[in-house]
Amino acid sequence: MEDIINKYDLFVFDLDDTLVKTEKYHYMAWLFILKQEFGDAFTMTYNEYISRFHSNKHDHVKTYLLNNLGLTDSENIIYRKNTYYIDLLKQNETSLQVVNGAQDFLKMIVNYNKKFVIVSNSSKTNVDYFTALFPILQMSSKNYYREMMIHKKPHPECYLNVINDYPNIRVVGFEDSITGIHAMSQVPDIDVSFINTENYYYYNDIIKIYSPKYVFNDYTTLQMIDQTEI
Repeated sequence: MEDIINKYDLFVFDLDDTLVKTEKYHYMAWLFILKQEFGDAFTMTYNEYISRFHSNKHDHVKTYLLNNLGLTDSENIIYRKNTYYIDLLKQNETSLQVVNGAQDFLKMIVNYNKKFVIVSNSSKTNVDYFTALFPILQMSSKNYYREMMIHKKPHPECYLNVINDYPNIRVVGFEDSITGIHAMSQVPDIDVSFINTENYYYYNDIIKIYSPKYVFNDYTTLQMIDQTEI
């Protein structure tokens, strides 16, 4: 753990399922909304959800809703999903957790007088909600959220903005999904870390296509695989 902290000056974190365990609530929210559209007989496993709602393609959610499900009012459906997602978070607030080892890792970054930032596709309201819930996130030097961007991930705009704000230093980033990995991998000034388990639907694709510099399951061991040494 100390090795990677000594190696970099700035640590860049995605939020959902990279710092806070939220992906299952996104899944539950989508399943709820789509059952409203198609009835209780509609089914979608968690892996099916990941395969359809995580992507390295632009506007992949709207494309799936229209081309695969025939839903033309995507903006309204996404709004309803996001609203219900917030309701789910509030209903389950006492059960929300950070990713294993994340809190200790963030504390160590701060204790070593290094900086970290949070870069999310989520709205400012969502980011503020989690930073209020988990005080360690309040130590972030800057939060980047949806309203600050013209383009969402998988577009690299958010990470290009980070490098613009923090130039000429050593930067490492942490992402858990193919959407975020695609965005971060387009910014050569950031060393990419992929944090997820081998059960993740796109795990092998990410290793093969993007060759992230580091690969690890969570922050508890930080027994990272430096891809450049393989």
